[in-house]
Amino acid sequence: MTQKIIENVDRILVQNISNLMASEVRAKIYIFLRKFEKSTVEEIANGTGIYPSTVRESILEMYNLGYVNREKMKKEGLGKKPYIYSAVEPSAIIQKISEKVQERLNDLVDIDERIDGKPATTNGPINIEINIDGKN
Repeated sequence: MTQKIIENVDRILVQNISNLMASEVRAKIYIFLRKFEKSTVEEIANGTGIYPSTVRESILEMYNLGYVNREKMKKEGLGKKPYIYSAVEPSAIIQKISEKVQERLNDLVDIDERIDGKPATTNGPINIEINIDGKN
């Protein structure tokens, strides 16, 4: 069963993913979905110990950010068909986050120009490399 499976995950991993996703709830949901690929809100709530209403709110944010995919459950009969969620590949999230970080770093480089009209003082471009394949 998936009952509170997230408790067995390394705390440092949860913290690192939380920092990247700006939310511990999002991190726990993402980690859960990496382990249990196609899950409903109820399954995620049971597996993470997060209230279903909080999962619903966070999973919608994650969907809008492109961190998760969703599809309607194929179900016979009447009534609402819940969504089934799955996590996108980590490399897709790395790409999204690295673009945001680059924008923020560029803002930092240009801070003097933006607040005082002074030209930016840099010694040239700063290159940051992110290796998705795990190799340097």
